[in-house]
Amino acid sequence: MTPIPPVIVAAVGDRFRMIEWLALAIVFYVLALYVFGGQPQLQTLCWKLGNLTVASFMGYWLDRTVFYDTRPDAITSPIYHIRRAIVMAAAMIAVATGL
Repeated sequence: MTPIPPVIVAAVGDRFRMIEWLALAIVFYVLALYVFGGQPQLQTLCWKLGNLTVASFMGYWLDRTVFYDTRPDAITSPIYHIRRAIVMAAAMIAVATGL
């Protein structure tokens, strides 16, 4: 049996970044559709929270796709962290105002 090359493992692991946010969005959508079905205020709140969670996920991946050569980590300049926060916030504001 041949071992899996580390490049493939890193590529697959990279696709599951921020997967917790998608799971949280699914939880919000399930709460909106099934748990709070008879309470419109809570249903709307959970639905909008799910939309914002998906928007933050998309903003993260938008930043990683557009700025693929400069990724923020512990040793880079703080400006990269600010850039990612601005891109994610812009995606979330766009979704929030479009509702």
